[in-house]
Amino acid sequence: MAAEPGPPALPGGRILVPGSSRQLAVYGLFPPPPGRHRAAHAGSHVFAAKACEPELLWISFDELCAPGGSREDYSFLAAGAELWVIDGVPPPEPSDAGPRAEAWELFAAALAAAAARGTTLFVVGTAPMDWGAASVSADDARLRSALAETARLLAKLKRVESDETVAVEGVSGS
Repeated sequence: MAAEPGPPALPGGRILVPGSSRQLAVYGLFPPPPGRHRAAHAGSHVFAAKACEPELLWISFDELCAPGGSREDYSFLAAGAELWVIDGVPPPEPSDAGPRAEAWELFAAALAAAAARGTTLFVVGTAPMDWGAASVSADDARLRSALAETARLLAKLKRVESDETVAVEGVSGS
């Protein structure tokens, strides 16, 4: 009997490093001012989002992956906006343990829910992120699994890892 395939990978978006204003602007994304911060209700959990609108969820990694989130909460969250921006994503480290390892498990669960919905995702961090390499080197089996799943889910996203190599693509407006 063949193993069931995992959830689909995320269909569109980018991984942006260093996540500069210039990089974001190329994609029509502008960091929400504090006045736009909203509560994002998802099942039994309330997330403090930087923006929570019908078309956009902008949330920090630390908020999205704080202890207390669940796969069910992420499914409710994914039922909302079709575009997510997750900023402040740290580079994965094979030595991540304790709360940071749990955060990576929650991140993988959130990504799986977003992928199942066909969400477009922008992952924004300040340093290059290589979940595959970190998963191979991780000592903890749960961390290894979470990072490998994250790498799989994000595999189709194009990486833009230099503010200098940002190409204007698909941008319209004035």
